[in-house]
Amino acid sequence: MSTRPTLGGTPGFWYMLGSMLRKERIAFTPRDRFFVLGVFALASLQTLRVDELFFFLGLALGVALFIYLPVIEWYQETDPMLHSLPVRRDIVVLARYLVAIVAGGGAGIIWSATGHLLLPILAAGRETPSLFMTFEGGLTFLLAFALVAILFLPMYFGWGLVRGGLAFLGSCGVLFPLAYATAGLGWGPGGVGSPSLIPPSRLISARVGALIAGLGSAGALTVILLGLAGGFWISIMLSQTLFRKREL
Repeated sequence: MSTRPTLGGTPGFWYMLGSMLRKERIAFTPRDRFFVLGVFALASLQTLRVDELFFFLGLALGVALFIYLPVIEWYQETDPMLHSLPVRRDIVVLARYLVAIVAGGGAGIIWSATGHLLLPILAAGRETPSLFMTFEGGLTFLLAFALVAILFLPMYFGWGLVRGGLAFLGSCGVLFPLAYATAGLGWGPGGVGSPSLIPPSRLISARVGALIAGLGSAGALTVILLGLAGGFWISIMLSQTLFRKREL
């Protein structure tokens, strides 16, 4: 009888997935974590006063936390060694997605906590609430980070870090203008043709705010989580398919 594990079906599956997650945790050493968080802390001092910059810094922290090990593996050329281990490629994919989800959640908490800690010091007289201070801002961060992970990871598993990263940047160059062209609220008060665009975080938060206004906080959270669950499921299936076919 074959002992090959099926997704979610056998103790072997959970053991392999746990082993992969432990490997990810151990490989991301305390020194590396201190370096990433130190860079974020220093950059926060420079960007906190500008909502959009601080929002993107929080997203960059989440991306750095889940892409740090793939970068190290690419730099040290250890990809073939990793994938020679007796672990199914599907499990490698799931482990990286779980790391990305945890990284995004952790980055969101750190982003908000850092903002609350530094705001009284750096911008004590600020009257309007920042994104990190509101439920709407938290959902905006969650949605933005999840979209990055959902789009990037299939390209990474299909084409590797460098080509996948370039493909992701290229897709952003298409998707961002498309989002602004179809959103309706992508332009300032002057309407289409206005010289100033609404920043991406405000564009997303405007949609989140409208959802909260229509469904309430619990309803909006439920709809967003269900939508992201579907998006992650499709992204995982695509990543697994592409990764099985990839030559290593």
